[in-house]
Amino acid sequence: MTTYRHPEPIKFKPVSWREVEHHCVTIAEQVRSRIEKVDIIVGVLRGGWIPARLLSDYLGVATMGALEIKFYKSIGETAERPVVTQPLIMDIRDKVVLVVDDVADTGKTLNVAVNFLNHYGPKKILTASLYLKPWSMHRPDFYAEETDAWIIFPWDKAETVEELVSRKGYSVEEVAKVTGEDIEFIKKIIKTRKT
Repeated sequence: MTTYRHPEPIKFKPVSWREVEHHCVTIAEQVRSRIEKVDIIVGVLRGGWIPARLLSDYLGVATMGALEIKFYKSIGETAERPVVTQPLIMDIRDKVVLVVDDVADTGKTLNVAVNFLNHYGPKKILTASLYLKPWSMHRPDFYAEETDAWIIFPWDKAETVEELVSRKGYSVEEVAKVTGEDIEFIKKIIKTRKT
């Protein structure tokens, strides 16, 4: 399987929970200004689940589903193509579906999600992501911010810390600087990730 890498050097953008909430509200406002009703929100597992849940709350959409798509291998490294590993298990026929992911990086994950879900006869599929990368092949219908940095989300910080220390050779001090966290917190994260 071919591996694809992001442009070097990788810049990092740590994101706070508050920023995530603000971005979700921004997206909810965009959605409300363009469409009357969303019937179902589908979160792309794993990164899109939390933003999908927040959008469910902000938009008042009670029906949610999950679609797991595997693509990333490590920081800045992806497989050749995304693969659906857990399909949606709900009926979306004749429904307006909002597919949510945390970032539209290559855009391949959202493309796979839309193509996969289209087989189930939805009335309309819209896409949203908190962040959009300038090189993405899929421009979501709704997004909050564009960036070319590697985003460090609160829900995958430990994964990123472990990758930077064990595979990329960063020191604890460098990781603390990149993530915006204090050194003691980074040490605790590293300790929890050890098996």
